[in-house]
Amino acid sequence: MKKVKYKKHGSIARLLLTIVCLFVALTIGAQSVKFTGGSMTLKAAFATIEKQTRLSVDYNTATINTDLIVNVRGASGTVRNALDAILKGTGYTYELSPGHILIKKDNRQVEKSKPHSSPLNNKVKVTGVVRDEKGEPIIGATVKERGSSTGTVTDINGNFTIMADPNEKLEVSYIGFTSKIINPEENDNFNIVLTENTQMISDVVVVGYGVERKVDVVGSISTISSDKLQNRSTPSVTNALMGMMPGVTVTQTSGSPGADAGTIRVRGVGSFGATPSALILIDGIPGTLSDIHMEDIENISVLKDASTAAIYGSRAANGVILVTTKTGTEGKTRVNYNGYVGVASATELPNKVDTWEYATLYNIANGSEVYSREEIQKFKDGSDPDNYANNRYIDEIFKSAFQSGHDLSISGGSKTNKYMISFGYLYQDGIIRKNNYQRYNARVNLITQLWPKITLTSRIQGVYGLRKQPEVPYGKDTAGLNTIISNSVRWPGTVPTKLKNGNYGGGEEGYGTSVMWIESKSFNKYDKHNFSINEQLDYSPIKEIKISLIGAYNYTSDETRDFRSSFVTDVKTSTNNQFINSTSKAIYKTFQATVNFNKKLGEHEMSALLGYSWEQEDDRYLSATRNNLPSDDYPEIDTGDADQSSNSGGGYGWALQSVFGRAKYNYNERYLAEFTFRYDGSSRFPKDKRYAFFPSVAVGWRISEEKFMKNTRGWVDNLKIKASIGKLGNQNIGNYPYQSVYNLGYNYSFGGKLYQGVAMTTAVDPTLHWESTQTQDIGIEGSFWHQKLTFDVSYFHRKTTDILFSPSASISSVYGFSLSQMNMGELQNNGIELQLGHYHKIGELEYHILGNFSYIKNKVLSLGLANVTQNNGLVGNGTYFVGYPMNIYYGYKTDGVFINEEDKKSWYDQSSIAPDSKVGDIRYVDINGDGKVTSDDRVVLGSRIPKYTYGITMGCNYKGFDFSGQIQGVAGVKGMLSGYAGWAFTGYGSIQKWQAEGYFKADNPERYPKYPRLEVIPNSGIGGSNNTLLSDFWVRNASYCRIKSVQLGYTIPKNAVKVLGVNNIRCYVQCENPLTFHHFPEGWDPEIDTSGSYYPILKTYTFGLNINF
Repeated sequence: MKKVKYKKHGSIARLLLTIVCLFVALTIGAQSVKFTGGSMTLKAAFATIEKQTRLSVDYNTATINTDLIVNVRGASGTVRNALDAILKGTGYTYELSPGHILIKKDNRQVEKSKPHSSPLNNKVKVTGVVRDEKGEPIIGATVKERGSSTGTVTDINGNFTIMADPNEKLEVSYIGFTSKIINPEENDNFNIVLTENTQMISDVVVVGYGVERKVDVVGSISTISSDKLQNRSTPSVTNALMGMMPGVTVTQTSGSPGADAGTIRVRGVGSFGATPSALILIDGIPGTLSDIHMEDIENISVLKDASTAAIYGSRAANGVILVTTKTGTEGKTRVNYNGYVGVASATELPNKVDTWEYATLYNIANGSEVYSREEIQKFKDGSDPDNYANNRYIDEIFKSAFQSGHDLSISGGSKTNKYMISFGYLYQDGIIRKNNYQRYNARVNLITQLWPKITLTSRIQGVYGLRKQPEVPYGKDTAGLNTIISNSVRWPGTVPTKLKNGNYGGGEEGYGTSVMWIESKSFNKYDKHNFSINEQLDYSPIKEIKISLIGAYNYTSDETRDFRSSFVTDVKTSTNNQFINSTSKAIYKTFQATVNFNKKLGEHEMSALLGYSWEQEDDRYLSATRNNLPSDDYPEIDTGDADQSSNSGGGYGWALQSVFGRAKYNYNERYLAEFTFRYDGSSRFPKDKRYAFFPSVAVGWRISEEKFMKNTRGWVDNLKIKASIGKLGNQNIGNYPYQSVYNLGYNYSFGGKLYQGVAMTTAVDPTLHWESTQTQDIGIEGSFWHQKLTFDVSYFHRKTTDILFSPSASISSVYGFSLSQMNMGELQNNGIELQLGHYHKIGELEYHILGNFSYIKNKVLSLGLANVTQNNGLVGNGTYFVGYPMNIYYGYKTDGVFINEEDKKSWYDQSSIAPDSKVGDIRYVDINGDGKVTSDDRVVLGSRIPKYTYGITMGCNYKGFDFSGQIQGVAGVKGMLSGYAGWAFTGYGSIQKWQAEGYFKADNPERYPKYPRLEVIPNSGIGGSNNTLLSDFWVRNASYCRIKSVQLGYTIPKNAVKVLGVNNIRCYVQCENPLTFHHFPEGWDPEIDTSGSYYPILKTYTFGLNINF
């Protein structure tokens, strides 16, 4: 009985559904439309219908020829009548649905002209439906015979019909999904499910002034899509890029909130003169990664070779980083929230000995009893803390820090208006008290179709950041947050921060301890405002041409308020104080115009780009200083002593004018060629040297599309060889270094009186011109088994000439001049990049792993006037040497330490560099074989530039659970700890555990101890002692392998959250930098090369929540 009732109800439901669909179709078809004129293109006719009815006319440009001229006389009337008249005789038909009109091929006509399974053409009719994993129909999926252009697209219900050769397999594809291959011989009606492939997001990549299909790119580009960046609880975009891309080296040397951005180098360090920084463009406009909100990023492309970067000419020698922000998409409004809270701490902190151990070891280092046994006991038992303290300054100033981030975005729109609005808030508490950073971001991205052929894209962003830090009271000769940390590392803690009576202790120098400085009223505040607007107007008069006009304005202002208060300790009082107020602002403006042309003629596809760009930036700065403010409670400039004031200010401006272009040719998706050029003119160079031409040529061969590869098409998706050659430039040299400048402050005596005057102090080069980088690149890339396995290998050669370099030594100083920058150096970077990826889905388990590896060899080829042959045969100036990399350590080779007096006597004479060496001192090696060790025996000990970089990212999803992880590391790199960080008792400083446990002991001599004999070292840096000469004893292996990020998340089932009115809730836990494997001493991170003035790198643990409405 129930079964009958069910059938009855089902029949009624089907009847009602049929009536509703019929009513909707009749309602849509009954809307009226009016045409004027006699004929027009199909595209124009469809646009007329859309404009008058607000219906969306959908079609696949690959199968529907919208340039076809049709007769519209008599087409006015209802939509149905209009479509019947317009499409008559075209071979196309239509289907009506709520809000949409789907244009498709009329298969009835195909069947009439080509009978089913006729012997003449041997075609069979194949039908089916294409859905996603959720069972939703995929509209517009392409179904075609492999290796041909014959095909169709699915309708609004995911259905398709195609006449196919039974001997040829059909490929079903849709952007963002893994393609499927079906065999018409096996069936004539298919139910196809396409699975989403996150790896295929890279099918389209952003290039200079446009986008291209990944398979058509013949240059070297690394990309990261939003899915790799979003939901990362990492405040810095720069640090999130570490280890993500081959050939891109990111070095982080600080964890300071608001100032923790790393240094990015693309394919090595490209200059030792001009700044070797990559050009960063946010939506085509210069910017900084510190100002962009991670959740706003759609993708990041790094252009690494000339063929991709030459379009940016004079600023592209060190690579180009293109950041594209998200835009709205057609559909209902979507609201996304991502928030996290967490704690941060230092990855490593130096571990110093207790003060009683310090006193004992200090006696050994000094060679006499400075601290008696009774005093050492007082340090140990704490019986007299005012005079014999055991303060651990590092533990007292450092702490765990709270951090939080909240991001809200709203997006959606219609076919004519799309929007994305986002708001972000970031709070980072520093691991030092009174140190924190806050940032507020707001962005509005709008896409508006003003007319059928005109679109306006607007991007507006505002950023406000405020960084607070403690400061050192006035009187101490050094200041700043790093000084506070440096002094905590330096001093042993024998003097208390506070005495029993509540007064501050004087510290080792009378100025108090670092803890007292933090608790003082001293402060440093830095706030920054940034506002930018970017407008782009696109006009497409015909399908093949797009004209774009771009205008942008960027305003940045910042203010620094630095106050150093007075102080009182038990041994010293300072009533003086100082306040410095500095402001600056920068205004950047640009106008750009481009014309894009694309045309496909059969198997030939051609495109061209021609553009013009004008850019200008004006900067102004002002600084005022006042001393002797009446109170520490009101630090303002006008309250200070006018007699002890100083002011400074100035400004500069620059402009860049450019013409650029690109031409591309593609034959049958098989043979690819591209030519790019840019003609740049910069105001930073003399008039007759202002302009330069930067061209590039690239070619590619898609082997996978050749006929002889036909049998491999079941498992080879893409196999391509690519090569490029080109020229890039660098103008990062400051402003107008070719101009002779007179400096004030030089007084002259005439007639016994002193007159204020000016003097020219720098000899300039009036022929100054661009740095140039010649690049060659060759590579091969491929993907197999429907993107399950991918690889990309490239070799590159980069030679930079005419490096803008100022010699460090010249006879010009004899005449009272120093030399300005000159074009006089050459540098080379060679390397190999490798990227391997694997993606797969097994049942409900989906996983991926992506690894990258880079080898980069940096070498100086010439220093021009500084090519001075040293006594040891090296050619250079002591900082750089021909044939060696940049950023080198230049010092002595060593062979352990002296273990006894006989050992000293039998060793080379090293008195020239280390007079009166003692047992336990370092033995320096005679390199040139003359029997003695002198400065001529110095050699290059290594470089701070990594030779090898690598990274591995991985992830998986299973039944709502997701996991992602990243490993990142470098090798073939050197580092060094010096000063308070590396040498015990420097400047009467402290001693660390690793030094105390590993120093040379005369009663148990060891040839290769971790640390030489203990001694009190003067506070004079490298060379202050026989044992602190720059040598391989101190230059360490700075290679490391870091677990960069680990995240575990869970998405609550939709049916459980539906009652809350939300679409999706995901929670996750994440840790950043939790573990590092390295060779540095205990307490030190290998990325930090320091003498003690630094801010530790942080590890963080966070809990996050993602909610989608």
